Amino acid sequence: MKLKIVMTSRIRDKAVEELTSEYVKRIGAYADCSVVEAFSANKSKQLPLLLKAGEGALVGMDPAGKTFTSEKFAAWLEKKLEEYGGVTFFIGEADGLHEELKAHLHETVSLSAMTMAHRISLVVLAEQLYRALTIIKGHPYHK
Repeated sequence: MKLKIVMTSRIRDKAVEELTSEYVKRIGAYADCSVVEAFSANKSKQLPLLLKAGEGALVGMDPAGKTFTSEKFAAWLEKKLEEYGGVTFFIGEADGLHEELKAHLHETVSLSAMTMAHRISLVVLAEQLYRALTIIKGHPYHK
């Protein structure tokens, strides 16, 4: 099982990096997980970088995407991992996901209907992935 979170910008925030790293480390007990910064100042080079970073089911994070409870997200994730062997989650910048990337996505998922900074989305997604895996494995973290 492989999980990947692809940021279309640089993280640039030590606190965000540290908290995300903690959840990625915890996820490591259940699946291979990594965070990738696929950033290019040249927007024409951005899409190839993003597509190269993606593998398995390609999922965009978007406020208009599917919404889940933690339990339903866990069931959805388990199904995607069984079907594709891995999932890549793309987090866009303040203006959202790269428009051309959207055509390559299998689907979009929402963390919240509320707007949040993309760096905060990274932390929330990492925690929810960890939570989902603990639900799948029956670990008491979710309780």
